[in-house]
Amino acid sequence: MKEKAPEPVVAHDNKPVDTKMSKLKLALLYTVVGGLVISALISVVSILIGEFSETAGRALLTTLIFVTHSLLVIALVSADRNNRLGKDIISTTILATVIANMFTSTLGTWELWKDDASWRAFLVYVLLIGASFIVTASLKLRLGTHKATNILALTTTALIVILTLLLIPWLVVSDPTFINAFYYRLIGAVTILAATALSITVIFNRIGAAQHSKTVQAAKTPTLPGGILAIYISIGTIVALFWITGFFNFITSAATVDRSNKTDNSESYNDKYNDRGEYRYR
Repeated sequence: MKEKAPEPVVAHDNKPVDTKMSKLKLALLYTVVGGLVISALISVVSILIGEFSETAGRALLTTLIFVTHSLLVIALVSADRNNRLGKDIISTTILATVIANMFTSTLGTWELWKDDASWRAFLVYVLLIGASFIVTASLKLRLGTHKATNILALTTTALIVILTLLLIPWLVVSDPTFINAFYYRLIGAVTILAATALSITVIFNRIGAAQHSKTVQAAKTPTLPGGILAIYISIGTIVALFWITGFFNFITSAATVDRSNKTDNSESYNDKYNDRGEYRYR
């Protein structure tokens, strides 16, 4: 009796579909469309009501802000094929800061707060995005079988978060030179600790990877989709340029505060003592 040939096995894609995340993305896109329509209507009405005044110019600028930011949101949502928004630190931070900057830029356009407030808010967003890249890189250094590396990675992450929070006041205040000199010394100390911890974590990661090569190979994270990777590279390059410029500006502010303190101390000494070092009784 002739045996029946086995039926071909059909591979089924058992990858779960995150319907909740898909609905959230759809709601976000509808919100973006609504914002675009409202801003466009405001601009059209402002132009039709009267002459091309300052109000009409602000309305057009608001529409431009909404359009550019909406395109970034749509690009990010469309490129997120694995539904990692809300789970990955970098993509979630970028999405949140883009939406926040859309509103803070609009507030500045209509002069609802100080002129430079929108720019300072933008710098805070750049700081947060840059920190998200470093935090993600630090967390990826963890090894499931190497406790020392895991502890160092978490320590590095904590130091980066602390450093980020410490830098926000320097970006927000109008004149950083009025900040106490100890603030700059504190940031310098935390920066050294974070850089040292990151370097040691990398070394321990290599040691752990060499000792547990099979486990590390099995635990490799999947590659990023091409769209997300392109967004990361583009935004990461821009953020890196801002970080480099901010680094030199921070050093300049710290040096200015240091010189100012030395000048104040010298004046105080001259007020209290004469040329021979004798105390002036006043």
